[in-house]
This record gives sequence, structure tokens and C-alpha cells, in this order.
Amino acid sequence: MKILLYLVFTAFLFSCNNSNNETVNVPPAPGGIAEPKNIAYSVRNVFPHDTAAFTQGFEFYKGNILESTGLAGRSSLRLVDFKTGKILRLKKVNDSLFAEGITVLNDTLYQLTYQNKQMLVYRPGDFALINKMQWSSEGWGITNDGKNLFISDGSDKIYVVRPGDLKLQRVISVRDNYGPVNNVNELEFINGYVYANRWGTDIIMKIDPASGIVVGRINLDSILQKNTNTDLTYLTKPGTVADSGAVLNGIAWDSASGKLLVTGKLWPAVFEIQITE
Repeated sequence: MKILLYLVFTAFLFSCNNSNNETVNVPPAPGGIAEPKNIAYSVRNVFPHDTAAFTQGFEFYKGNILESTGLAGRSSLRLVDFKTGKILRLKKVNDSLFAEGITVLNDTLYQLTYQNKQMLVYRPGDFALINKMQWSSEGWGITNDGKNLFISDGSDKIYVVRPGDLKLQRVISVRDNYGPVNNVNELEFINGYVYANRWGTDIIMKIDPASGIVVGRINLDSILQKNTNTDLTYLTKPGTVADSGAVLNGIAWDSASGKLLVTGKLWPAVFEIQITE
């Protein structure tokens, strides 16, 4: 499961940062790829978020937020008033499924599952399940460009597929000046670019979908600690899901208002941020 992967990933980072107290300089990948630009941000508003929501997908829909939550036995699809945190509609996902990212294209809602190789398809207005489609890989994040679906599977790849039958159109290989970038997770299409959480980090990447090159990074390190007065000790209690999974995960963009919201799994807050390049 992702939780186990997170522990391995964290241990790997720790060992790399502490091996012989030496700094390891990784040479840039060939090809002249420029280092991604740092994208500054400011927090405009802080809204409440359900601390039981293991957020996997986050999407604006008609002024509210559609949210997909994960974990087998706890997965759900929700419509949420993001300003108050009130759940307006909730549909429990089958206990055998681990729900992942969501997106809405042509008034059809697509919800990925993690390792179940299923795509659940709903009417967004009432959450009526209208179809189940087979997906060949793991499902992590999903977004769309108004025509095709873009799907991540935790690797360095984003798969562009046709919505009607999930037929593969092309594969985007995500890379920066050091080479392939793995753990591509939750996705959002913003002004012609794919924004993606890099799972297990506090980084949101800005990816050129034509080339796959990471052209910018938003570093949201400590955004939760710096912008909420909530007691966060529950996130580090041993033996809880939060102990190994409460990471940044959730990007929602409203093209009509220009609002950009971010949150994380089990976080007590949703942040409206403004980015400056």
C-alpha cells in the first residue's frame, strides 16, 4: 500500500541525507534541461477540512469541492462546501476498493482506484454510478485538458487517454534537470500546465504537458504548521494512519474565480494560495 511505500521512501531519504554526513551532488541530466523555477506563494484564506478525510482527489465543481478519500473500508466520494467544511453529499465506496484521484470531464465524474484496476464513473450531480471501466495500472491522480484524461500511477509517467474507452493516446515522461521524476501523484490542469503533487514531499510541480519537463516548483514546506492554530499532535501519534500518511495531497483550481486550493490527507485545513512566478 502507499502507506508502506511512504515509510520506505522516508527511510530512503533519511539514509541518503545521513550517509557519512556527505553531500551527494547529482549531475544534471543531459539535454540542457533548465532547473525548475521556484514559484512563490502566499496564503489568502484558510478553511476547515475534515481530519478523517484521507484526501486522494480534490476538484472544484460548481462552486463547491468534489473530494475523493482513500483507504480500503473508508473510501468515499464527497461534495463539500469548502468555506465551511460541511459535507453536502457523501457516497461510500465499496469496502474492497481504495479510492484515488477524481476529475470531471463533459459533466462526467471519473474516480480512480489504487490497485483495483477499476475506474468508477458517476453523474456528478447525484453521484449515481453509471459505469465501471478497467484501468491497466495503479491509479493515483487524474485530471483533464477538456478533451482527454491524464492519469498518474506513481511512476514518472502520465498517461493521456481517451475518456470513452481509456484508449492510450500518448505517454508523458516527467523529468527535470536531474532526470526522471517519480512519485507523480494528484494532478490538476491549470492554464495549459499540469500541476502535480510529488507524493511524500511538500512539492507541487508545474509540468509542461508537451515535453514532460518540470518548469516550476511550489515548495509548501510547513504550510500547515505556519498557518493554523490547530493542535497537530494527532498527526504524529504512533500506530495511526496519520503516522505514515498525512502528507500534502490535493490541488483544486477554479478557472472562473482563479482560486487555487491545496490540502493534505487528514489535514485540518484547506489553504487558498496565490502563486507568483
